[in-house]
Amino acid sequence: MGGDHTLERTALLKILLHAIKYPAFGVNGVLLGSIANGTVTATDAVPFVHNFTTLLPAFETALCQVRATLGIIELATCFSREAGLKYGIPSGVQVVGYYQANEHNKDTQLSGAGKLLATKVATLWPSAIAVVLDPEGLRQLLQSSGGESPSDARPLFTLHIKDGRNWVEYGGRLKVHTAGIPSALEQLSAEGKHRQLADFEDHMEDVSLDWLNAGLIKAS
Repeated sequence: MGGDHTLERTALLKILLHAIKYPAFGVNGVLLGSIANGTVTATDAVPFVHNFTTLLPAFETALCQVRATLGIIELATCFSREAGLKYGIPSGVQVVGYYQANEHNKDTQLSGAGKLLATKVATLWPSAIAVVLDPEGLRQLLQSSGGESPSDARPLFTLHIKDGRNWVEYGGRLKVHTAGIPSALEQLSAEGKHRQLADFEDHMEDVSLDWLNAGLIKAS
């Protein structure tokens, strides 16, 4: 299982912006980063869909293009590695997990469809994790002082690890960099970044939209 897995700032903010953009829908996507000795460090996120979160074909199509963008496969219908470099994805980055925010505010479970989609990711990247946004944990974070969750606060995500054929919740092993996140999220929302963020489903409706969201969030 490795040690504590880590979700860094850019990945976190993109997941939150994706969920904010579509508050009436569930959303999902994949995490990018690195895996060392079974331990995941997620440095970025790629939003996939918001309306058809249970449809495997839409997810597989997006995953195909991510794989081609990362230079793992070469298909005429997918982005090339050159496109990945153009959009600022560093060489050596891989898919490290699946993320999901559920339609219902109190639902923090990895759904049956979510398990199927996460398994698709883990089939290609066996050490991949799955994380599900906890809306109550997010509410507590946004109301906290200084952007740090109190020690007794709910986790921002539930972490799920594949154990054999099953996905099991793996508590207490996900480090999330939350310092300054409330103010950053407020600023990004004021700038309309949640509306600018595009997922793969948006891209399919308007191919001019950059669903990799290069440059959407500046490093701090």
